[in-house]
Amino acid sequence: MTDYSRFLRLLRFVFVGGSSGFLYLVFVFVLVDVLGIQVTLASTLVCVAAAGYNYLMHYHWTFASDAPHGKVLVRYLLMIAGAVLINGLIVHFGTMFSTIHYLVIQLVAALALACWSLSVSSLWVFRQRS
Repeated sequence: MTDYSRFLRLLRFVFVGGSSGFLYLVFVFVLVDVLGIQVTLASTLVCVAAAGYNYLMHYHWTFASDAPHGKVLVRYLLMIAGAVLINGLIVHFGTMFSTIHYLVIQLVAALALACWSLSVSSLWVFRQRS
Protein backbone atom coordinates (compact mmCIF):
# COMPACT_ATOMS: atom_id res chain seq x y z
CA MET A 1 0.00 0.00 0.00
CA THR A 2 1.40 3.38 -0.98
CA ASP A 3 1.64 6.37 1.34
CA TYR A 4 -1.00 8.12 -0.76
CA SER A 5 -3.48 5.25 -0.41
CA ARG A 6 -2.79 5.10 3.34
CA PHE A 7 -3.51 8.83 3.54
CA LEU A 8 -6.78 8.39 1.63
CA ARG A 9 -7.78 5.54 3.94
CA LEU A 10 -7.05 7.78 6.94
CA LEU A 11 -9.23 10.54 5.44
CA ARG A 12 -12.05 8.05 4.86
CA PHE A 13 -11.66 6.78 8.43
CA VAL A 14 -11.87 10.33 9.83
CA PHE A 15 -14.88 11.12 7.62
CA VAL A 16 -16.77 8.02 8.76
CA GLY A 17 -16.00 8.75 12.42
CA GLY A 18 -16.87 12.44 12.10
CA SER A 19 -20.08 11.83 10.17
CA SER A 20 -21.04 9.12 12.65
CA GLY A 21 -20.53 11.50 15.58
CA PHE A 22 -22.51 14.24 13.86
CA LEU A 23 -25.37 11.92 12.93
CA TYR A 24 -25.37 10.46 16.44
CA LEU A 25 -25.93 13.90 17.98
CA VAL A 26 -28.58 14.87 15.44
CA PHE A 27 -30.57 11.67 15.86
CA VAL A 28 -30.39 11.71 19.66
CA PHE A 29 -31.62 15.32 19.59
CA VAL A 30 -34.49 14.45 17.24
CA LEU A 31 -35.53 11.38 19.23
CA VAL A 32 -35.39 13.17 22.59
CA ASP A 33 -36.38 16.78 21.88
CA VAL A 34 -38.67 16.30 18.89
CA LEU A 35 -40.21 12.86 19.45
CA GLY A 36 -40.05 12.85 23.25
CA ILE A 37 -38.27 9.51 23.63
CA GLN A 38 -36.47 8.94 26.95
CA VAL A 39 -32.75 9.91 26.77
CA THR A 40 -31.20 6.55 27.68
CA LEU A 41 -33.41 4.66 25.23
CA ALA A 42 -32.76 7.18 22.46
CA SER A 43 -29.01 7.11 23.07
CA THR A 44 -28.96 3.31 23.08
CA LEU A 45 -30.95 3.03 19.85
CA VAL A 46 -28.74 5.56 18.09
CA CYS A 47 -25.58 3.92 19.45
CA VAL A 48 -26.56 0.56 17.94
CA ALA A 49 -27.41 2.24 14.63
CA ALA A 50 -24.10 4.14 14.68
CA ALA A 51 -22.16 0.92 15.25
CA GLY A 52 -23.90 -0.62 12.24
CA TYR A 53 -23.21 2.47 10.12
CA ASN A 54 -19.54 2.49 11.14
CA TYR A 55 -19.12 -1.21 10.45
CA LEU A 56 -20.69 -1.06 6.99
CA MET A 57 -18.90 2.14 5.97
CA HIS A 58 -15.52 0.87 7.13
CA TYR A 59 -16.05 -2.58 5.60
CA HIS A 60 -17.16 -1.35 2.19
CA TRP A 61 -15.47 2.06 1.86
CA THR A 62 -12.68 2.85 4.31
CA PHE A 63 -10.95 -0.52 4.14
CA ALA A 64 -12.74 -2.04 1.11
CA SER A 65 -12.44 -5.42 2.81
CA ASP A 66 -12.81 -8.69 0.95
CA ALA A 67 -12.83 -10.78 4.13
CA PRO A 68 -16.04 -12.71 4.93
CA HIS A 69 -18.58 -10.71 6.98
CA GLY A 70 -18.95 -13.37 9.68
CA LYS A 71 -15.27 -13.27 10.59
CA VAL A 72 -14.98 -9.50 10.26
CA LEU A 73 -18.11 -8.76 12.30
CA VAL A 74 -16.89 -10.89 15.22
CA ARG A 75 -13.53 -9.09 15.11
CA TYR A 76 -15.30 -5.71 14.90
CA LEU A 77 -17.43 -6.50 17.95
CA LEU A 78 -14.31 -7.58 19.88
CA MET A 79 -12.62 -4.33 18.89
CA ILE A 80 -15.67 -2.38 20.11
CA ALA A 81 -15.57 -4.30 23.42
CA GLY A 82 -11.92 -3.30 23.79
CA ALA A 83 -12.82 0.30 23.03
CA VAL A 84 -15.51 0.31 25.72
CA LEU A 85 -12.96 -1.04 28.22
CA ILE A 86 -10.30 1.52 27.23
CA ASN A 87 -12.82 4.36 27.40
CA GLY A 88 -14.04 3.26 30.81
CA LEU A 89 -10.53 2.98 32.22
CA ILE A 90 -9.42 6.38 30.92
CA VAL A 91 -12.55 8.17 32.13
CA HIS A 92 -12.64 6.36 35.47
CA PHE A 93 -9.01 6.92 36.40
CA GLY A 94 -8.87 10.34 34.75
CA THR A 95 -11.74 11.63 36.84
CA MET A 96 -10.64 9.78 39.97
CA PHE A 97 -7.05 11.00 40.08
CA SER A 98 -7.15 14.45 38.48
CA THR A 99 -9.00 17.72 38.72
CA ILE A 100 -9.26 18.05 34.94
CA HIS A 101 -12.82 18.61 33.69
CA TYR A 102 -14.46 15.33 32.69
CA LEU A 103 -15.10 16.53 29.13
CA VAL A 104 -11.36 17.09 28.60
CA ILE A 105 -10.73 13.59 29.90
CA GLN A 106 -13.43 12.28 27.53
CA LEU A 107 -11.71 14.07 24.64
CA VAL A 108 -8.43 12.32 25.56
CA ALA A 109 -10.33 9.03 25.67
CA ALA A 110 -11.90 9.74 22.27
CA LEU A 111 -8.48 10.38 20.74
CA ALA A 112 -7.14 7.17 22.29
CA LEU A 113 -10.13 5.28 20.90
CA ALA A 114 -9.60 6.72 17.42
CA CYS A 115 -5.99 5.48 17.51
CA TRP A 116 -7.11 2.09 18.88
CA SER A 117 -9.84 1.73 16.28
CA LEU A 118 -7.69 2.73 13.31
CA SER A 119 -4.84 0.45 14.38
CA VAL A 120 -6.94 -2.60 15.19
CA SER A 121 -9.17 -2.10 12.14
CA SER A 122 -6.19 -1.85 9.80
CA LEU A 123 -4.12 -4.65 11.28
CA TRP A 124 -6.79 -7.16 12.26
CA VAL A 125 -10.50 -6.43 11.77
CA PHE A 126 -10.58 -5.47 8.08
CA ARG A 127 -7.25 -7.00 7.07
CA GLN A 128 -7.24 -8.13 3.46
CA ARG A 129 -6.98 -11.83 2.70
CA SER A 130 -3.52 -12.91 1.65
